[in-house]
Amino acid sequence: MQLQTNADLLTEKLYDLSMIEQLCRGNQDQVKKMVKVFIDQIPKSVEEIKLAYTTRDLDIVKNVAHKIKPTLSYYAIVKIEKDLRQIEALAKEGFATTELELKINKLEEITTQVVEKMKQDFLYY
Repeated sequence: MQLQTNADLLTEKLYDLSMIEQLCRGNQDQVKKMVKVFIDQIPKSVEEIKLAYTTRDLDIVKNVAHKIKPTLSYYAIVKIEKDLRQIEALAKEGFATTELELKINKLEEITTQVVEKMKQDFLYY
């Protein structure tokens, strides 16, 4: 098993639009629209998860995590896929644990990085 260096982590892609481009059949205007929807919607969904966790509404945590899972997969945001599955599973079990909170915080951190990178890449906002 090889460990990644900090330099490797910095150059690792946060997202990949290959699947989105395939879904859009190469139509770059459509790709841009889908990126804009991602930029607008994912932070709201993550905020909804955070708020639901603070009020211990784990059904909402589970449902929203389940809802955004395919979206993060379409954009190949692999840094968070495993954690998102674990958020959904932990919430389904009904345990508001420190582990769940840490994974939610990581979800917020990674999705914020992705949104900022997309904004840079597409010159939004």
